[in-house]
Amino acid sequence: MRKITLFVAGVALGVVISVGTWIAVGTLTPTSALAGSSVDPLAMMTDAKGLPTSHYDDYSLVFN
Repeated sequence: MRKITLFVAGVALGVVISVGTWIAVGTLTPTSALAGSSVDPLAMMTDAKGLPTSHYDDYSLVFN
């Protein structure tokens, strides 16, 4: 009986911590800050210069 009570107390504590974290994270990021952002992805892609390029070798048709 003591193990069951300890298990239930642990689960209840986990639920309280989870709900508290969920509420705290929801209040830290206001939606007005996200809506007012002025990030233009098209301008970022067109103005990007000098980025490193990737090189991949295709070894799918290598025969011994």
